[in-house]
Amino acid sequence: MLNPTRAWQLVSLILACALIAALIQLHQAAPANTQKGTSPTVNNFTGYEHLALSPNARRAQERYSL
Repeated sequence: MLNPTRAWQLVSLILACALIAALIQLHQAAPANTQKGTSPTVNNFTGYEHLALSPNARRAQERYSL
């Protein structure tokens, strides 16, 4: 039977690998929407096209972006 310390180390290693894989996936660029006739649902703020902003956040970003 596994030592409890070793078991937790194994679980931690698996979780760390899963976290790294998820972060790598999030870091990759999101595919662009190529459909015609659809309205964009995200703000085109440079580098953050994949994040949708709330109406209040969008107003604040428009107010302070020059």
